[in-house]
Amino acid sequence: MVAAQPRWSQDDLWDLFDLSPVSDSDIQKYLDVTLAKCVSWFRASGGSIFLQDGADGFVLRAKFGEQKRLPFDATIEKGQGIAGIVAMSGVARLIDDPSLYPDMAGVEGNQGISSSMVIPLADPRRVVIGVLNISRKMGEPTFREIDLDQAVALAAHVSLAVGNAELVNRLKSSWEQTAVANEQLVAVLDSVGGAVWVVDGGGRVVNQNFPAAELESEAGVMEVGLAMPRLVQSALADSDTIRAQVYDSGVDRTWLMRATPLESGGAVVAAQEITEHERQQRELGRVRRLAEIGQMTAAIAHEIRNPLTGIRSAAQMIRQHPDVGAEFSDLIEEEAMKLNSLCDEFLEFARPFQLNLNSESLGGIVESVVRLIGAQSEELGVEVDLTIEDAGDEIMIDGRRIGQVVHNLVRNAIEASSPGQKVVVKVGEGWFEVEDFGGGMDEETVEKLFSPFFTTKADGTGLGLCTSRKIVDAHGGDIVVRSELGVGTTFTVRLVREKK
Repeated sequence: MVAAQPRWSQDDLWDLFDLSPVSDSDIQKYLDVTLAKCVSWFRASGGSIFLQDGADGFVLRAKFGEQKRLPFDATIEKGQGIAGIVAMSGVARLIDDPSLYPDMAGVEGNQGISSSMVIPLADPRRVVIGVLNISRKMGEPTFREIDLDQAVALAAHVSLAVGNAELVNRLKSSWEQTAVANEQLVAVLDSVGGAVWVVDGGGRVVNQNFPAAELESEAGVMEVGLAMPRLVQSALADSDTIRAQVYDSGVDRTWLMRATPLESGGAVVAAQEITEHERQQRELGRVRRLAEIGQMTAAIAHEIRNPLTGIRSAAQMIRQHPDVGAEFSDLIEEEAMKLNSLCDEFLEFARPFQLNLNSESLGGIVESVVRLIGAQSEELGVEVDLTIEDAGDEIMIDGRRIGQVVHNLVRNAIEASSPGQKVVVKVGEGWFEVEDFGGGMDEETVEKLFSPFFTTKADGTGLGLCTSRKIVDAHGGDIVVRSELGVGTTFTVRLVREKK
């Protein structure tokens, strides 16, 4: 006996297209209703739907009729059993006797089923995402090829509906994750003390924290907004963090801004107000300058007083004993020369100077100074050992000024050494070092070394090291001193290596 072909009424067709889940949470209801209708449409005794659960596994998601006896945790694996073979091949099968199919040799069918249609559920990429199984029990007519064709058409709709539901679910999950991440990001940004903006590749602000919104609403603040596009453009062009200090003269406020590029495009811009810090630094600098001026004034008065005392004493002697005028006139001239030299040193230290930068060899400058000062070192019995490790290329420096620094440090090292000792001078790429093995200095002395008019020499003015540091600073470099009592002292000078 052959069963009549199922009749698809207009209502059945509308039901078919009306049944579409909108999210993963609706799939179960959709599968249950769809499976029930399928069993009814094909006058079947039962049916089941398995959906993908892992790379090669499928889990039972819906069952109806005779197949309700399947356990809820039933699974199938690709290539195993009838459904597994259909899942692996992706080809729908009309099964009356599994032994008739070569790829199903040895597969045993269900003895209680006379006929079944096993249809793969595939997504648009033809990847099998499930299996639809519709069956008739023993004693019922077998399915026909036309039934299978209709079941395949129905399975295509089911596959599309399930795939769309999963896509909606992924989009929903992605949106929820994005919303959570955005909420967390906003919370983190709001907890930051400074203003933070997230800018896309086109320069548009896509996120910001509360301090940033407050800053934008403040009247008179302009420079931060003007600086942001420049910083973002530079950060994106260099693929590196760009920092800048921004001062708004209109409101007398200062910010430290930083733009960091993002791998996905755009950048993160942070602005930290440092107005109070800058004001404190200016005030601290003013207090320090006043303290230095006071210290310098006292030192100058002390340095001037000694020659003046000699001049005054010589003048008194000449007035009392005119016959010794010629003898004391030499003393007056000598003391006056001391005063003049002191004034020259003070003016050299006090006046701002312009560097005369030229492309020069640092090794050549140091070698020339060591050769020039050789006579003094021989006279004191101190050997000067020069080593040029790696002078590198010529760099842009003021040769005369750097020579002055080298001369001052080498002379101090020689004067700090005892006869028979050695002064070691090393030159590298953009740096030089002067080391002596004299008595060394304690920490308190080292801290005062670069103070104006501080000296450990009986006849020193205390301006040599101050001037040396001023010259090195003007070159953008730094000078570091290490000293230990009874061991010796090392001065290291590093210059900015701006090549020609």
